[in-house]
Amino acid sequence: MSEEESYWVKREKDNIKREQMKDEEVNQKLETIINRALKDAEKDIRDFYSRYAAKNKMTPEEAKKEISNFDVKAFEKTAAKYVKDKNFSDRANQELYTYNTKMRINRQELLMMYLNAHLVVMANDQIKTFQEYLEQAGIAEVARQAGILGADIIISSETLLSLVGASFYDATWSSRIWDDMHALREELEIVVNSSIVRGRHPDRFIPEIRERFDVTKFEARRLLITETARVQSESQKLSFEAVSEDEPDAEYEFVAMMDNKTSKRCRDLNGKRFKVRNMKPGVNAAPMHPFCRSSAALLPPDNWREDFFAKREGKYTL
Repeated sequence: MSEEESYWVKREKDNIKREQMKDEEVNQKLETIINRALKDAEKDIRDFYSRYAAKNKMTPEEAKKEISNFDVKAFEKTAAKYVKDKNFSDRANQELYTYNTKMRINRQELLMMYLNAHLVVMANDQIKTFQEYLEQAGIAEVARQAGILGADIIISSETLLSLVGASFYDATWSSRIWDDMHALREELEIVVNSSIVRGRHPDRFIPEIRERFDVTKFEARRLLITETARVQSESQKLSFEAVSEDEPDAEYEFVAMMDNKTSKRCRDLNGKRFKVRNMKPGVNAAPMHPFCRSSAALLPPDNWREDFFAKREGKYTL
């Protein structure tokens, strides 16, 4: 590796470390969102138990008794407040409406409607957080590359939104968040309903619910890191193409963080060169796998020194 190339590769590795710190900051924000949903879910489960089952264990029939108009209005008020305060997206509004209209509205189902509302808020807030962070990641990477490559690189709002919302392995990150919410809801419904039928106290089954929320935290963190790497790679390609329009054979080098966490795929690709025009996340650019930390560095053309001085000949005198 030449001196010039090793310098740029070292810069990429230093940047990877900085990006990991940023990822951890937003991951803490995601955990706060998920923990809030868990806390609200636990409260509603305990309220349900104390209201209907504290004195006498309910039979399945008792659990399914029709609820009062007061209970219905209380839920409608809660749902309306969520929609207003959280500024729900169209998808979130549809998720809340579709699930609620399927219910016949009895005690057991009212509890699930409350839990579903908390999960919709959780997913809606995650998506807002992802959107903001990924947009910032795309803009920051283009700006960083402009500084490295010494060029004016502009990314339009349309291009940025298209890049951030692009599908990766046949699914967008937002659809993956909703899919995880659906899976979490189904598992909560199984745990809650079976526990009510068996007369289990919330202290006995809430730990199971916490474990499932921990899975959601893990999925959110993995998705965040993976999608950030994808957006940054797409931003790198856009930047590389902008400064190498006259060089159809421009190349970049795959840069992996070489330590005991490095995957075999990234280890094998580290230091390899690829054409900028063929750069594609998941194939020859990050992310190669979940939690991928790899990056890329544009390689200077073989005659970069001659071009550099030729363009500046006669401009400067001593």
